Amino acid sequence: MTPAAEFLALSQLLTAEPALDPAIADAYRARLTGAFPSDLPRLLDAYVQAAAQADPAAALQAALDADTALARVARETIAVWFTSEFTRADGKTDPPDTAEHYRSGLIWQVIKAHPIAAAPVPPAPSGYGYWTEHP
Repeated sequence: MTPAAEFLALSQLLTAEPALDPAIADAYRARLTGAFPSDLPRLLDAYVQAAAQADPAAALQAALDADTALARVARETIAVWFTSEFTRADGKTDPPDTAEHYRSGLIWQVIKAHPIAAAPVPPAPSGYGYWTEHP
C-alpha cells in the first residue's frame, strides 16, 4: 500500500466517512507532512499495523493512547477533513489552502448547511436567491 492509499484509508477510519476524495487526501497529506514530518509517517505505520488486526479501530486507539504525538496528528487529521484547517506543532493555524477544500469540509455535511461565505451554485444567474436552495 502506498503512503497516499494508507493516508486515505486512515482518514476513512478516523472520520467514519467511506467516500473521501483521493485528490483532497493527497493535498491534506502533503500539508500534514509539512507540519508533522516525523509523526505523520509514524501514524501511518501505526495504522498499517492496526489494519492487520481483527479490530483495526481498537488497535489504532490503543496505539494513539500509548503515544501522545500520534494522537495529536490523528486529531489534526480529523480536523483538516472537517474544516480544511488544522493546528501546526508550533501552535499556529494552517488555514484552508483553497476555496474548494474549504467548501468540501465534512462539517458542512454534518450540520447540513452551506459553507459560510461560499454561496452554492445559485438558482439565478445573478446569484440572487441562492439561500432558497436546500443544502
